[in-house]
Amino acid sequence: MNPLAERIRSVRTRPRSYAVIADRRTSVGADGLVGAAEELRLALVTAAGVPRPLVAVSLPLSTDAVVALVAAILGDLSVCFVDPSAAEEHRRSLLQALHPDVVLDRSGIRAVASSSSRSSLEAGYVAMSSGSTGGGPKGVLSSWAGIDAFVPHGAAALDLGASSVWAEVSHLSYDLAMTNLLVALAAGSSLHLSGSLGDRLRPLGFCARVEATHLRLAPRFIDLAANERTGASPRSLRVWGSGGDRLSAADAQRVFDLGVPTVVNTYGTSETIGFASAARFDAGDDLPTVHGAVGIGRGAVGAWRTSLESAGEMLAIESPHLPGGYLFGSPNGEYPRWDGPERVLTGDVGARRGEELFCLGRAGRRVKRSASFVDLDALDAEVKQAFGLATFTAATPEGDLVSLVEGPGAQLDDLRRSLPTVLRPDSVPDVLVPVPQLPRLGNGKIDQAAAQALVSTAG
Repeated sequence: MNPLAERIRSVRTRPRSYAVIADRRTSVGADGLVGAAEELRLALVTAAGVPRPLVAVSLPLSTDAVVALVAAILGDLSVCFVDPSAAEEHRRSLLQALHPDVVLDRSGIRAVASSSSRSSLEAGYVAMSSGSTGGGPKGVLSSWAGIDAFVPHGAAALDLGASSVWAEVSHLSYDLAMTNLLVALAAGSSLHLSGSLGDRLRPLGFCARVEATHLRLAPRFIDLAANERTGASPRSLRVWGSGGDRLSAADAQRVFDLGVPTVVNTYGTSETIGFASAARFDAGDDLPTVHGAVGIGRGAVGAWRTSLESAGEMLAIESPHLPGGYLFGSPNGEYPRWDGPERVLTGDVGARRGEELFCLGRAGRRVKRSASFVDLDALDAEVKQAFGLATFTAATPEGDLVSLVEGPGAQLDDLRRSLPTVLRPDSVPDVLVPVPQLPRLGNGKIDQAAAQALVSTAG
């Protein structure tokens, strides 16, 4: 049995352990979770006809999905989660690339006759990576042993324990959500799940309903939480974790203004299992920034290390537990990429101030204008902070800066007049283009390939 399975099993034997996994309709205790997972494991192996099948799970975020995750851990199976709400073409292309032995969805379990058995495959979780620009499916296999080495340190960074209550609104096909559930399960925390769009759009209301102490989301959810606020934040909510993108000081302060006492800013990639650096900020702390971004910590989470190639250059992540490369697919851009078996170059520009590291955004998002560099991610962050508008700015081959502005075109004249008051002259976009909505990937990040195509058309 893999060590993570032993860790999960031990939760039900702890004295006075009341851990519960619940969604809107059902709940299961620690004992029931292990029992249901064992039953499902046997059914998956029987249907696949091989002892360690590769399983594709296409279930909504629910207790059933967590049971499937635990079944894979206990049975030392490989598992990949597919969001059933994604476009059919996306789901089909992912399954074609994955070649699972068996599929579990709302209709039940079915073997895939055309699959190519991977009996030599090391068991683990197949994470879907967006790389630097999105594109076709890319999967990286993280072993259960590697995940086991990470989870206690990830839980400690998030201040998770047996008395914690985790709230989750993101589907398990997103690596951030998977990391959340794994660290919470390993810590013996209770889990409350909701695949409801309403709860996803109103995370504070969901946290209040389930009396959550913890959640971790991409920074864009801070907008949603701020917009839904009608009073104080849920009194139970102790930690707001952020990950998946750079976190601005303005957004961290907005979380504090909601009444949440602690923000934990995490940094990592799909290619490196979990997060490889984390910084804790408490309400009232000074928030030192570089280009508007708060720090990501001192670059250590367990056996994972985050470092800078050189001053002001790319962040790299090292660990003996890294996956060995992409199981299928490859990134559209140059990064992330493996630089040896235990090192991944992330494609993120970093900075260091004292012992603290900062993530400044994608390496390809810096352009030279008027003999100085413009950080396009920082530019978009400044516009967001000053005007509350989501933008994506890119440079054309001719050197012009074009900004896609999310929202009605009527606001562009005011924005055009105001931008010179908050941006350096060489950073002011030459062209503003209104778009109803910026193109986004399933994990909430801006789909840079699609956004760049819109910029090219507009230019």
